[in-house]
Amino acid sequence: PNVGTGKLMIAETGSAIGTVPIASHVGSQIDIFNLDGDACIQDVKLKLDRLKELVEGQRLLAGLMFSCNGRGPDASYLIDEEMCDARTWSERFPSVPMLGFYAGGEIGPRAIVGNRNIFQRGQAALQGFTAVFVLFIVPKMDIGSFSLDDGHDSIYAFMRERMNSARTVSS
Repeated sequence: PNVGTGKLMIAETGSAIGTVPIASHVGSQIDIFNLDGDACIQDVKLKLDRLKELVEGQRLLAGLMFSCNGRGPDASYLIDEEMCDARTWSERFPSVPMLGFYAGGEIGPRAIVGNRNIFQRGQAALQGFTAVFVLFIVPKMDIGSFSLDDGHDSIYAFMRERMNSARTVSS
């Protein structure tokens, strides 16, 4: 706290970059994190290794990557590898094409420290210094459980059934 002002000072490498009134945050919990490039690299490798294990034996179509521009594409003071996240993907999934870009904020499932859940959905948030990966997997289908009959009689029967169910719902 910035003593005597009733404000919480937000600082980066020793210089103040802004203040927030303390009164508005009474009773709140503050988590403080230190960005560590080596830990970021290790985390992405661990998560992609886990993802690779989970999708073993499945047909993979492609991937998408949305990574913070603080993580690349160029090497920086924090992560000293060029294209670190993209390279890590291509090492784990060499035959799966990936398209993506580096951004100034990523939208994806909320990043939670220590989260072991690889497949996430919901709780989307705008966040920074994250890497969000999407993997398209060919669904497994039992061909024997459905019919691909597109003949006139089948289409007519299908439409009649849909129209009847639409009338029932609107009544």
